[in-house]
Amino acid sequence: MKDVERVADDLYFVKQPMRVGWFCGVCVVLGTGNIGLIDTGFENTPNDYIFPLIHELGRRLEDIDYVVNTHRDGDHVLGNPVIKEKTRAPVAIHVLETEAVPTADSVLNDGDVVTLGDRQFEVIHTPGHRPGSICLYDHANKTLITGDSVCGDRTDLIRMDKALYIASLKKLLNLDVNVLVMSHPFKPFGKSILTGNEAHEMIQASIDIAEKLE
Repeated sequence: MKDVERVADDLYFVKQPMRVGWFCGVCVVLGTGNIGLIDTGFENTPNDYIFPLIHELGRRLEDIDYVVNTHRDGDHVLGNPVIKEKTRAPVAIHVLETEAVPTADSVLNDGDVVTLGDRQFEVIHTPGHRPGSICLYDHANKTLITGDSVCGDRTDLIRMDKALYIASLKKLLNLDVNVLVMSHPFKPFGKSILTGNEAHEMIQASIDIAEKLE
């Protein structure tokens, strides 16, 4: 399917174009009898991108049973109302983001464990882009999904104290990561899905870039 990249047999990355060379991604995690979403994109993302993929995979919209928002920005949460209308799936977000996202139903904190599909993800609080930005780490599959927490060369997205952002990224360097999934194709790699050594190289590069800021 166009604008979809398969990360693993049960993990798909749906890309909604925003401008030439740039997109925002939503993760679809397939379980045996359920489906989890990480972020929901814009208002049109569910109908135009997420739902067609689910139908193409032979699944039902009713299988979507849980949504996690990585942070408050519109390109990550504006699809929440459509998802909730069509699926009744609850939406969770970090406690520091709830006031900005009234469509959220429950709160998350650092260290919580959430089930998406058949995978277990640890919630890692990584403030820097937003106060309640989080990453989701699947220990079993060594997969880290970062939303906008790892910004690469987009230093304009560091909206808090750079020291806080750098500290968050240094936490991520301690993880054993084989697959890194970012919501946008941040440089220096210019793609969203990184594997092997690329994962830690991207995190380290983001730290190095931030440290040079005045």
